[in-house]
Amino acid sequence: CDVYLELSKPVFGSEPGKAKAQQAVLHKCLDAAMRLLHPTMPFVTEELWQRLARSPGDTDSIVIAPYPEVEAGLVDAEAEAQVKAMLEAVGVIRSMRDSYALKPSQRPTVYIKCRTAEMQATMQTQTDNIQTLAKTGELKVVGADGEVEFGCGMRPVGDAMEVHVLLKGMVDLDAEIAKLEKSVASKTKEVQKIKDTMGAPTWDKVPANVKEQTSAKNDSLQVEIAALEKALETFKQLKAAQ
Repeated sequence: CDVYLELSKPVFGSEPGKAKAQQAVLHKCLDAAMRLLHPTMPFVTEELWQRLARSPGDTDSIVIAPYPEVEAGLVDAEAEAQVKAMLEAVGVIRSMRDSYALKPSQRPTVYIKCRTAEMQATMQTQTDNIQTLAKTGELKVVGADGEVEFGCGMRPVGDAMEVHVLLKGMVDLDAEIAKLEKSVASKTKEVQKIKDTMGAPTWDKVPANVKEQTSAKNDSLQVEIAALEKALETFKQLKAAQ
């Protein structure tokens, strides 16, 4: 996939002698992809497949090559969950870079504050990947009580993490304060809507699973609002210190 290609580039570029594992994975994926697509795109896939390096036991043509089957032993739910969390953090960092109009050459220090020890351990294993995909400078993963340098912009990643990007001297403080105030107002409106729903006379008739989901959503929003308000206060302090 595109993510694996991006993560492989640093290895191909700086450590070509250590790239055999990445090459093997990409070859396996391309081979399987060509065989999967062959019934609907026979001529193109045959041409591309013939250009792949041959492996022992390969047939002479993709036409008679066996169709790919699921290899249950390669399914790793834990790894998939870790990569999913990593990509969510990367998505927020990229969004912040766009929002703050940071140039590609600017590599800000980033803190990821995790609310659980499990998430902290996961993010610590993904630091290199996050730096590559999000184009950050130094990346520090801290726990819920960890210290974050003053002068950071913050956005929550759901209720599991917070991304803090060090922005001192890089952004328009007035614009960021306005954005945060708008976000706080929007989240607060959502919370009020949930409270109105939970306080309605018909709430007692709502199924238990829906009540649980609504309550969890309310709790998550409260966590996000608290984090946004803290970030807002930080920007206001930065502006006052100018």
